[in-house]
Amino acid sequence: MINFFKFSFLIIMSYFSISNIASAKNLVLDDISFEDINGNDVRLSDLPGKIILVVNTASFCGFTKQYKGLQELTDKFSSEDLSIIAIPSNDFGRQEPGNNKEIKDFCEGTYGITFPIMSKQKVIGNNKHAFYKWIESNHGSKKLPRWNFHKYIINRDGELLHSISSRIAPSSSKFLDMIATSLK
Repeated sequence: MINFFKFSFLIIMSYFSISNIASAKNLVLDDISFEDINGNDVRLSDLPGKIILVVNTASFCGFTKQYKGLQELTDKFSSEDLSIIAIPSNDFGRQEPGNNKEIKDFCEGTYGITFPIMSKQKVIGNNKHAFYKWIESNHGSKKLPRWNFHKYIINRDGELLHSISSRIAPSSSKFLDMIATSLK
């Protein structure tokens, strides 16, 4: 009898996992939206013709200083159709424990951030944000972030160009070359 319940449970869980994967596969990048740190709806479809850089962030991480490089990218390339979106997450090392107001105050006060910051999201696990479900279903789980400040460059057609490790700083020549090539 217990084996029957275990089997039934596994069948039910498999159904939900498969349906989640199928729905994420059908998800189009333009359909994805975020809530920004101020509570406003931000749709990726509102950025037509833009190169989009999506970064999962944290305020208390060894890579937090990358905020400076991200702001420099904004200052340098925003007129060339680069849009940066920061997605704070507490998924790695609990390095983003603050609420949205604390995150906003930290980013603006410490780094003078002017690019959009979204509300805190899950970027891994079953409850990850739709953007990360799209990454996983269309590009595989190896493209999901392994730590804070993982970066994605999305081209003007809504396709993933690059999935970039946290270790590659936005101010590095390698990263700047990727941005410059993407903007051509």
